[in-house]
Amino acid sequence: MSVGAALGQLLRLIHRRAMKLATLPEDERDPHYDHIRLSCCAAAEHIGQEPDQAAITANDMVEFVRALVGIIEIGSRPDHERSADQGSPVLHSGGQERGTTRI
Repeated sequence: MSVGAALGQLLRLIHRRAMKLATLPEDERDPHYDHIRLSCCAAAEHIGQEPDQAAITANDMVEFVRALVGIIEIGSRPDHERSADQGSPVLHSGGQERGTTRI
């Protein structure tokens, strides 16, 4: 499988997972995020990342999924609720700033 095809498949999988998570109450999402974290960490180690780097990669993936869930939630709100949220964008960095992370 080409890198492009694998990336496309991964992004579709992440999108589907985020769509499902967005339907759950917030207090029921953590076990799902933990499962994503463990799966990503194992996959990163499997392709040769050191355990510490694999953990960082997995945490980055979980934060990406959390961000997608937030976008989906906001996009699912009625227009009158969304307009109240359209103030200044808030930038958040959940981890280290380091450019790219290999997956």
